[in-house]
Amino acid sequence: MARSGKSSATAAPIVEPSSGHRGSGGRVDDPDDELLVLVVRTAKAIVDRSRAEHPNPSASLTVVHGLAARYLLGRDDVTAGELARHLGITKQSTSEVVAALERAGRVRRAPHPSDGRARVLLLTEEGAARLTDGRRRWRRMEDEWAALVGRDHLEVVRAALEAYLEADRAARDHDVVG
Repeated sequence: MARSGKSSATAAPIVEPSSGHRGSGGRVDDPDDELLVLVVRTAKAIVDRSRAEHPNPSASLTVVHGLAARYLLGRDDVTAGELARHLGITKQSTSEVVAALERAGRVRRAPHPSDGRARVLLLTEEGAARLTDGRRRWRRMEDEWAALVGRDHLEVVRAALEAYLEADRAARDHDVVG
């Protein structure tokens, strides 16, 4: 879903791809310029840059650990099963992610407020502080990206990515229910 209520800076010109030729229908002939490849390459470049600028003392933590911590921010009722559904990974993989976050002091488990058999996952103060610092760096990089292509164009990208993720989540939820 697109974000509203934000002011948009004047759009800068779109940066044209440096390689590949657009064929009929606007498709790129170079396989490295296929949209999904570009999305993955861009994500990797962003993560690599972030790691280079701010080496992580917990080098064993990955992007998935960060996504898990981000989901826990401001929530006090998330179980491992709910986190697994959000991340789109198995409960066993989620247990490994949570264990690594616990060892790093970022997450702790606590009794569920209404289900005596369940446990909830909570960010520690250290986890929240690290997440705040990381989010500040991500916002700076997003601002640089907006300066490169224009805020309006970046908001179109955001809306497209959010729409895809919403559809994916709905399909996964349907598969679980159906």
